[in-house]
Amino acid sequence: MRVIEVDQPGVDTEARWVKKGDKSVFGYKQHTVVNDNGLVLAVETTPANCHDSKPLLDLLDKANIQPGTRIHADKAYSSQKHRDTLKSRGFKNGIQDKATKNNPLKRRQLKRNRLITKARYVVERTFGSQVRWFNAKTLRYRGLAKAHAWHMLVAIAYNLKRLPKLFTESLMRQEKYVF
Repeated sequence: MRVIEVDQPGVDTEARWVKKGDKSVFGYKQHTVVNDNGLVLAVETTPANCHDSKPLLDLLDKANIQPGTRIHADKAYSSQKHRDTLKSRGFKNGIQDKATKNNPLKRRQLKRNRLITKARYVVERTFGSQVRWFNAKTLRYRGLAKAHAWHMLVAIAYNLKRLPKLFTESLMRQEKYVF
């Protein structure tokens, strides 16, 4: 078998295709770690065909998260390797359980998944806000390095937009008003 590389002008050679539902998408994925306030701690960019769970360990290293912290993640990250890694690094496991063929989830696992979903809204809100505020779904650059730079800039802009509100909320919690 022989693979012939075709380099077409105007086509990003580092981006890849992935099928989401019935729709094919060409480009990159942004993988993000956020804290409880929704502030972005770390970003990783991969071609679109990279499985969501691959950059987990790199993201944990970049984010500099303290041991003892619960790491919430969706079913895409459910694997024994990830559970073992979280345990060995001193993190609490907040990865949703995933059903396997002929092995549906038990009632306890379904309840646990619902609780994790309630904690994970923060990262989903972060992505939604980035799309609304900065049109982050549209990438205007070619190449993995430029795509990653764009994702980093969007994360910085998002954090800067959120900080004033978080700061005033923290001041309000600290101050006591006496009448």
